[in-house]
Amino acid sequence: MAESWSRSKWVFVFVLVFAHFSSLSLAEDGLVANGDFETRPSNGFPSDSISDGPTEIPSWRTNGTVELVSAGEKVSGGMLLIVPRGTHAVRLGNDAEISQEVTVEKGSTYAITFSAARTCAQLESLNVSVPPASQTVDLQTLYNVQGWDPYSISFEAEEDKARLVFRNPGMEDDPECGPIIDDIAIKKLVTPDKPKDNAVVNSGFEFGPWMFQNVSLGVLLPTNLDEETSPLPGWMVESNRAVRYIDSNHYAVPEGKRAVELVSGKEGIISQMVETTPNKLYSLTFSLGHARDKCKEPLAVMAFAGDQAQNFHYTPDSNSTFQVASVNFTAKAERTRIAFYSVYYNTRTDDMSSLCGPVVDDVRVWFSGSSRTEVRILLGLGLALWVYLLFLV
Repeated sequence: MAESWSRSKWVFVFVLVFAHFSSLSLAEDGLVANGDFETRPSNGFPSDSISDGPTEIPSWRTNGTVELVSAGEKVSGGMLLIVPRGTHAVRLGNDAEISQEVTVEKGSTYAITFSAARTCAQLESLNVSVPPASQTVDLQTLYNVQGWDPYSISFEAEEDKARLVFRNPGMEDDPECGPIIDDIAIKKLVTPDKPKDNAVVNSGFEFGPWMFQNVSLGVLLPTNLDEETSPLPGWMVESNRAVRYIDSNHYAVPEGKRAVELVSGKEGIISQMVETTPNKLYSLTFSLGHARDKCKEPLAVMAFAGDQAQNFHYTPDSNSTFQVASVNFTAKAERTRIAFYSVYYNTRTDDMSSLCGPVVDDVRVWFSGSSRTEVRILLGLGLALWVYLLFLV
């Protein structure tokens, strides 16, 4: 009887522990809780007037002047507030912030995708942090005429809980100024294994941040100098402007479902350090294309591989939206930098304002001498065998 009671007690304890850890479910890929701000507050959505008191936003903590805004809402002067998607979004006043705690996997890397718009003509920015990591995104440059852009930043989880914070670091004189944010999503990043015949990690850009299927603007990747915690695994954005991560649902993509559009001229550089063997001859090959987003030509890419740099112009072809380019180089060290930027600053022909550029995809670095060496060896062996058989007969 005592043994049965002891067994039952341990089963009960196990069930309690299992239930506890089951409740700590990891953040799923996609919107965080009330990430689109469409969940109705207990006292209803606020009126059009700006409130000096705290605004209740379900699933979020607020600090400072945080306002739930609605599509079509106007502020003083008749300016129309921009809500990226849906009916509601959040505006952050001076030094105001919203935050939410998410359950993550310690040691893993995550990407945060969000949409942002500025309210006033003054310079506005948005600080996004998962302490201690922090990054400030400049909202002054608009990449399209819709008045808002999707962005993505990344972080490595140091604990199993992460506090996601969006803060307005600005101090504007006008209390109605301040960035607007919407559609906040999270995605756990996985770095793909490096293929045996290619030194480039994530060569086809198939691994990257969360993308909303019904958003046709892609995702902007601002400056990120750490390839270990990049929203585009393996790659860095090492300039002061963003590049655009695009999908095959809304753009022409040379290979697979994802690619990168270089939308910021020489100010939008993507790069990667690849493993090489010193004094060996390599080839860098990549697909260069047009996204079919009405981008005004000419389109051209400057490609770097070690100490080699070469300019490639996209040549339109009625049968294809892309072409393959290559650069030969001799490795000088065990790691070699490859990089790309757009030679021109391009805009769309339909509005002459939205930024665009050439598409890069399917990037490969391979030992170009290997195949020729193997052919020579096989030819040599074949010749030796032929001579041997000739004398034997």
